[in-house]
Amino acid sequence: MIFLILSIVASTITVSFFKIFERVGVNILQGIIFNYITCAILGNLITNQTPVITTDFYNQPWFPYTLLLGFLFVSIFFAIGQTSQKMGVSVSMVSAKLSVVLPIIFALIFFGESLTILQIIGVGLSLLAVYFISKKNNHGNHQTKNIWILPAIVFIGSGIIDTTLNFIQKQFIPAVSEAYVITTVFTFAFIFGSLYLTYLVLFKNEKLAFKNVYWGMFLGVPNYFSMLFLVKTLSYYPAASTTIFPINNIGIVAVSTLVSIVFFKEKLNTKNIIGLTLSIIAIAFIAIQF
Repeated sequence: MIFLILSIVASTITVSFFKIFERVGVNILQGIIFNYITCAILGNLITNQTPVITTDFYNQPWFPYTLLLGFLFVSIFFAIGQTSQKMGVSVSMVSAKLSVVLPIIFALIFFGESLTILQIIGVGLSLLAVYFISKKNNHGNHQTKNIWILPAIVFIGSGIIDTTLNFIQKQFIPAVSEAYVITTVFTFAFIFGSLYLTYLVLFKNEKLAFKNVYWGMFLGVPNYFSMLFLVKTLSYYPAASTTIFPINNIGIVAVSTLVSIVFFKEKLNTKNIIGLTLSIIAIAFIAIQF
């Protein structure tokens, strides 16, 4: 249980960085890309194994999944950052964490896990919660008309990430350590991000700034441990992913919302409050058997 608590704390700190980025003028994309340098370094230090990039990782059966995750980590993390700045920390976290319905459905179909009636109700309520928490007051600003697309992307992408992590944990761990797999994913995330950043610098006149580098590397510390602690929790409870993901997610939603209100002075409208309430009820229902 301690790993689950640590994952919740680390995830909340991670998403809070995006509001700090906004205040100090850090480019989100560059910060995200450079955060993966820290993630890769931490991973190689913790595994005490040969550095990932020097091994025959490309011959491993889990290699294709780490490629997918590496790409998704960069793209969805960027979407979370955009959502945090445009719609608030609470909206980005609820959108990301209510995506729990996707790994739950996967676990039900492919791993034979089961749901109670209350958990099924919780899945339905979670979808309503995403809608309500994403609603912002719109005073005729047409630029925000389609802003709901951001939390929708976060919702779907985060669900795919959680589902893939759960699959890797069940199929390939403990044959290979959690830290080794996660380090491989972060390494590819940095490679994909660096390639895209190189394109922007060469062809789109993107400017690099040193503060994007060091703020991004600071972000990498909680980001790495949030993922490592989650995978370790799944390893300790291999048959309970349908309850671990909801407990982890509701904790992050609750704590990140509290942080956004207390430290970033975010304001919630009536629909947001309804959405947050539904999210707590939904994930509490889903997690009721744990």
